Amino acid sequence: MALWNSVSDVFTSLTTHIRRFAYDDSTPTDFNRRFGNVTVVSIYLVTWNVNGKPPPSDFTDLLQLNRNPLPEIYCIGLQEMGVQSWESALMAALKPFDYVKIKSRQLVGILTIMFVHRNCLQHVTSVESELTRSGLAGFYGNKGAASIRMDFMGMNLIVVNCHLAAHMENVAERLNNIDQILSTQQFRDPDTDNILDHDYIFWMGDMNFRIEETTYEKTLELIDLRNFKKLYRNDQLYIAIQEGLIFDMFQEGTITFPPTYKFDPGTDKYDSSAKRRIPAYCDRILYHFHDTAYGNLKLQAKLIEYICHPEYKMSDHKPVSAIISFKAISKGTINLITFRLPNKVWNKKKEETVSYLVRKDFRMNSGDWIGLFKEDFQDFDSFVTYVWANTKTPLSPSHPVSVHFSSYQQMSLSAGKYVLCYLTKKASLCGVSPLIEIV
Repeated sequence: MALWNSVSDVFTSLTTHIRRFAYDDSTPTDFNRRFGNVTVVSIYLVTWNVNGKPPPSDFTDLLQLNRNPLPEIYCIGLQEMGVQSWESALMAALKPFDYVKIKSRQLVGILTIMFVHRNCLQHVTSVESELTRSGLAGFYGNKGAASIRMDFMGMNLIVVNCHLAAHMENVAERLNNIDQILSTQQFRDPDTDNILDHDYIFWMGDMNFRIEETTYEKTLELIDLRNFKKLYRNDQLYIAIQEGLIFDMFQEGTITFPPTYKFDPGTDKYDSSAKRRIPAYCDRILYHFHDTAYGNLKLQAKLIEYICHPEYKMSDHKPVSAIISFKAISKGTINLITFRLPNKVWNKKKEETVSYLVRKDFRMNSGDWIGLFKEDFQDFDSFVTYVWANTKTPLSPSHPVSVHFSSYQQMSLSAGKYVLCYLTKKASLCGVSPLIEIV
């Protein structure tokens, strides 16, 4: 096909780039891991180009909130988000199910937001985020990616939410977008400083790849026949993966649903405008894990479900979700900060001392702080009081560092249960305390 011949140089360059950053499977990403009991956890991923529309009134079907069990992690990636109420709406939807927002990151209309169930919060550390601006020479950011990574249950994972260049003919630009995302996103951990260094990589978004060698009418006919396999064989992203030109290390589930773009908003009808855009699988979720073993754990991820949600009609895209289970270590978390509380019942009329151990490879900074939160808090902005962390380097990892919460800080607090969180200046969680009762 002429289109692919015209971008062969770009493909070759991108493949070289990916392999240059490929993870060395013989080297553990965290030499401090403890190899405890192997467990299986799951992440629920959603990608949706919302076309500037406000959030729906009900997220039950989109997030499958009636599932049992619910996943340990939710990560939602939006594109063309023009209304700021999306984040609060998602938080409200997940609050009754006891999820905590650990991070959100926005690049113009691209929003990535990650939640972890409260029962798993003690297994979360080293949360970071990164942005890549690709649109309009990288200045405006209407295209690009917003990523969130974290260490979780002895593993590390990253979710990349992207919005790539549009239109059938711009395959080369889409590949350049991906190349730019891979080459520009850098993280603090020297063992996982690139996207492809992570144990588990989840890549989703409005990738804007189109279906070739077809017409509008022929595509609709195949959709009516539910012959999605034939459509998929002419999908630009599928062709690139099959030829080993891009994402050759990644997997995608079998597509058993119709193209998710482009619809007349408010309907299930494909584009009826004069442009009659050919329906396409723009909205995708891919994943990758390294063929690596840590002690008695061999990394493994399994796709449980890959579907679209046609009942959500307000955008010209349909949302797509995936549930992916992966292996982790149930006792594998070695927190950067481990709290040591001499007293778990606080009298708010008295000063209380909080001690904590610092992992030897953690670099404390002057912006670090310790927040006191109600036990049912949902994000790190909802602290009731805080103190600046004591960033004096301890004599050794076994020597605790101490800070003090004054009676003045506690005076206005209501009696009840609370928790302490050690956070960096950018609100990256480093440690969670046991519950504290204030009387």
